[in-house]
Amino acid sequence: MADLARLPALDGVAQSGRSGRADGEPGVRLSTLDGEGLVALAPRRGQHNDLAARLRSTFGVSLPDPGRAIVGRAGVAVLWGGLGQYLVLLPAGGLHAAARLAEAIGHAGAVTALAGARTLVTIGGPDATEALSRLVPIDLDTEAFPPGSVAHTLAGHIGVLVWRREDDVVLGCYRSFGAELWHACLAAGRGFGVVT
Repeated sequence: MADLARLPALDGVAQSGRSGRADGEPGVRLSTLDGEGLVALAPRRGQHNDLAARLRSTFGVSLPDPGRAIVGRAGVAVLWGGLGQYLVLLPAGGLHAAARLAEAIGHAGAVTALAGARTLVTIGGPDATEALSRLVPIDLDTEAFPPGSVAHTLAGHIGVLVWRREDDVVLGCYRSFGAELWHACLAAGRGFGVVT
């Protein structure tokens, strides 16, 4: 059986190129974000403050409020994942991200490696928000959904996590829906021209 954590979720699906409107500059940039360092994190009972302190000490990041994400040193990000749950992205963590996080937090929290279990797609460009408005039922204008915002919603019929960063939006879904999400994003952006 193939090691899913080592095989990119969109291997053979996310091809480089341009599609949709052919004239002018493309309005949408679509790419994948390596989810190798993605880890689920849950504080243990009564350990919320200790967990936050350990994250600050090691990664320069704390536990975000509901609907928010915080980015710390070396691009480490902690995203609100729902009631009492967080997602941690350790870009340089690779397949050892969960072990690295577990070592840093000790008994203050429980970690679960998600490498290979999620697909992360980034959408940027001057028309990205307009393209996404055709796909997700929330207002992604930067005044309503500023950088650092996180929401859980649907993209079509696919459950997604939506995270607005400074220059793009990240959509995350279960790996099995990854190809479908990629094609839905392509379709939403075609009228503006999409470069992948």
